[in-house]
Amino acid sequence: MTLFAILLLAHFWTDFLIQSDQMARCKRSTKLAVKWYPLLGHALTQVPMVVGIWLIGTLLRVANWPFLETFGISLIIVVLTHWLIDVTKQNCQPILKRALRLKPNQVPLISYVLDQVLHLVVIVIVSQLLGTNWQSTTISRWLLAASVIIATLYFADYFISLFLKSLDLNVERLPDRAQLGRHIGLLERLAILLLCYTNNVASIAVVVAIKALTRFRAIEANEHHFAEYYLIGSLLSLIFGCLGGYLLKLI
Repeated sequence: MTLFAILLLAHFWTDFLIQSDQMARCKRSTKLAVKWYPLLGHALTQVPMVVGIWLIGTLLRVANWPFLETFGISLIIVVLTHWLIDVTKQNCQPILKRALRLKPNQVPLISYVLDQVLHLVVIVIVSQLLGTNWQSTTISRWLLAASVIIATLYFADYFISLFLKSLDLNVERLPDRAQLGRHIGLLERLAILLLCYTNNVASIAVVVAIKALTRFRAIEANEHHFAEYYLIGSLLSLIFGCLGGYLLKLI
């Protein structure tokens, strides 16, 4: 469990917290010569975190701590597969579009979800093959909790944004103030996550009401389908926030 928790946190940290705009643009390129080197650097950003966590665990003499060889082999596999998935992601989108008969605005969403699923599958397989102990420990629970929080805030952020763009709501034509919804959504999901974790579920209604109150005039005007945009985004944000809080309680 410890190896899985470390690799999972390293992945979320790399993909959602320290990924630069340049790396994101490289992922969207179809030219291998343009993107292979920057994306390799992106994949390698997992190394400092994994090595740092391993050193901390070693210095603290954590029980059942994985050996250095286990960390090294698993890290090499995860970094290389992370790089390979990112390099081929954009080039596989036309195949994905034809195979699933997707509309052009649906391809980025499906591609994003499959990209994350493949990364997670690799982490699970590597942890299963190389991990020697799947018992839950205090440090593994803390690492998993950090991963849940990052996923709830940032995976959900990209997912909701791509999901809205996959619908025919003319999202690009919304007023500039609508773009603030992504930042509001982060705070909203964090609040909901904490409220679910602390068993204050009834207070979620206050968060939802405050958000709706600030957007009342825009919802009433419904310019460029803003009401639908707001409703779908809010419901998805609510679902992710509650799910994150529930997973935290399980951990």
